[in-house]
Parts: sequence; structure tokens; C-alpha cells
Amino acid sequence: MFKLIPEKTALLVIDVQWDFWKYKLPQVPPPTLLTNIKGLIQNCRAKNVQVIYVKHISHNQSSSFFREGTEGAEIMEEIKPLPEDYIVTKHTPGAFFNSGLDEYLRKNGIENLVITGMQTDHCCDTTTREAHALGYRNYFIIDGTATFDMTGKNGERIPREEVQRVEAAILSNGFATCLTKEEFEKLL
Repeated sequence: MFKLIPEKTALLVIDVQWDFWKYKLPQVPPPTLLTNIKGLIQNCRAKNVQVIYVKHISHNQSSSFFREGTEGAEIMEEIKPLPEDYIVTKHTPGAFFNSGLDEYLRKNGIENLVITGMQTDHCCDTTTREAHALGYRNYFIIDGTATFDMTGKNGERIPREEVQRVEAAILSNGFATCLTKEEFEKLL
């Protein structure tokens, strides 16, 4: 069985911040998301895979979400970073644009990225596509990412489970290997 080299692999924990849990009510991320991400973090740390937190800070003056210095912009307490973890601040959906992330990864010999976090079809997707364009091998953890219901062009409700399923199919066609948490952990 193929195994990842831990020293060449990093776990990206994208935008797991309070604002998604506080202000998206009545729909919040699925309860399994934090449990799965916490398990991934623990397993990666145990296998010497670097954990990198990506934190969104909004520059949009009209938005109250992800404002620097607010509780909503903080990483969820259940998965808080340790001193040895690297934290990247981003201001756009993708984690690479003007963040220094690519330089950090290359300096540390990282070739494989494990993508987790919020939102599957927004920041996680954009980061995965950016990483692919930069030559990284991506492992998208489908039960380690989550999104919300969407409204279609004609006002129809598209359940988040359907968005998640379609997103996995899209990313699997050239951008990433989509795996469950359990499938990924067999690669370490």
C-alpha cells in the first residue's frame, strides 16, 4: 500500500473559526466536523505531519464576519493550535494568495497537502485548486470539510450533502485525491 512521507506532508486546517458556528444559524456545520478534524490533527501530530492553520481575516469593511480582533475570527477552541503549529492569515478564499504559504511549504520541503476545514465549495476548493496549480499533491478529506445548503438559480434548495458530493466529484477529476478521514489515515 502507498504511504505518505510524513516530513513531506502538511495538514491544512482551513477557516475553522467561530463565525461559522455563531452566525450561520439556524444551519451550523455538521457536529461530526470538529470531531473528525480533531482526530486528523491528533493523528497527524502523532505521525510528525506538520499542522498548519489557515485563518481568514476579512478586509471587507461592510462585513461583520471574520473581523480581526473579534471572537468570531478566532480558531475553534476544540482544535486550537499548539505553539509549534504554523498559522497563516489570508484575506481571500484561497490560502495561497499573498499569504506566504507557498514559500513556507517549499522552505520546509512539503509536497503533499491534506485539506480540511470550512467551506468545502469555497475556501477549501479554492485552496485545493491553487495548490494543484503550484504543483502540490492534494488529499481532500471529504468528511473533514463541510459546507451549508445553497440556493439554486431558480430558488431551489440544494442540500449541503449534495454540494459536498458534487464538490468531491469535481475535485477528484484532476485537482485532488478525495478520501474519508479513515481512508487518509491508512496512508500515514
